[in-house]
Amino acid sequence: MCTGLVQNAKVEGAGKAADGWFKLEELSVTYDCSYHTKMAEGVNIDFFNEKEGPSARVAVELSPRSAMELVHAIMESLYSAGIDPGEAALGLAPAAAPLVAGPAK
Repeated sequence: MCTGLVQNAKVEGAGKAADGWFKLEELSVTYDCSYHTKMAEGVNIDFFNEKEGPSARVAVELSPRSAMELVHAIMESLYSAGIDPGEAALGLAPAAAPLVAGPAK
């Protein structure tokens, strides 16, 4: 059964669609019916710029596990760059990057 649970947020960034790059301004995240995978439900993420029309959209459908892997990867990326995710969420200036890089992977 589809849930219709939606979370919206304003974002700053860029996305790439068939016609090239466009400015991102909004995103929506839902836990809802999956339309393009074999999962009954999943985490659906849409990045878009409503002002630029329907072609200015990047969408993904993820399993709940994959969505958590994405969250984890984002947090690790920020921490690795010396950015406190809590401060970033508040719009505070990011911390300086670490002076010593970790071992190559």
